[in-house]
Amino acid sequence: MVNSCGGPLDRRRFVLTAAGTLGSLALPRPTSAQVAPSSTRHRVQPPTPIPGGIELAPGLVIHVWAPGDPSVTLPFTGITLQGLDTEPATITDFNGTSAVAYHVGSARGDDGKTYNLETDIRAFEGDYVVDGVMRHGAFALV
Repeated sequence: MVNSCGGPLDRRRFVLTAAGTLGSLALPRPTSAQVAPSSTRHRVQPPTPIPGGIELAPGLVIHVWAPGDPSVTLPFTGITLQGLDTEPATITDFNGTSAVAYHVGSARGDDGKTYNLETDIRAFEGDYVVDGVMRHGAFALV
């Protein structure tokens, strides 16, 4: 890969740039009228995760399903995609748009070793409910 200055783009710079881009897209810019003094700010409650999910080890469940063609098995984790009608969202009470991408390949570490690479990246934008209150947001799972 080559960066905008024409030089090589290493893995670290790529991940940091991608994370910064997603972060800047996901965070709304509050107006001065929306910013409350620190004494009146309330802690934002996180959304409720979906029930169930993929069991990585006995008793270790991540609240995520693997949407996609069930004829595909990811090579390193051995997870088989669960169908095109499988829920991609990771939270309950969500109404919006989602995108899912799986990446498979290898990466070379600073130590010179080659490592297997398998990612599941998701982006969401829409309405969701927390503590009975409808909210709107954009966020990503990397």
